[in-house]
Amino acid sequence: MTDRHRWIVDHHEENHTVIEVDGQGFFDVPRWLLPSGTRGDDVLAVTVEADKDRAVLTVVRDPDATARARSTARRAIERLSKRDPGANVDL
Repeated sequence: MTDRHRWIVDHHEENHTVIEVDGQGFFDVPRWLLPSGTRGDDVLAVTVEADKDRAVLTVVRDPDATARARSTARRAIERLSKRDPGANVDL
């Protein structure tokens, strides 16, 4: 059985990374589980191939999805900052 998931890197802490999974919640993973170039806000495409005796996870940085997510966030900040009289909304 093969499942696909979307992970978004929230932030790194000492030896683990906080990940948002499929937009439904957060969990911690060891940093060594992720590609070495993973940064905050990266979108990761995760494939899980599981059978009775093992599961194989493939975690791939998705630069196109990351760029789209950052662009969406930037547009939202621009929209919100127009309503912010102090103009102190930052990414």
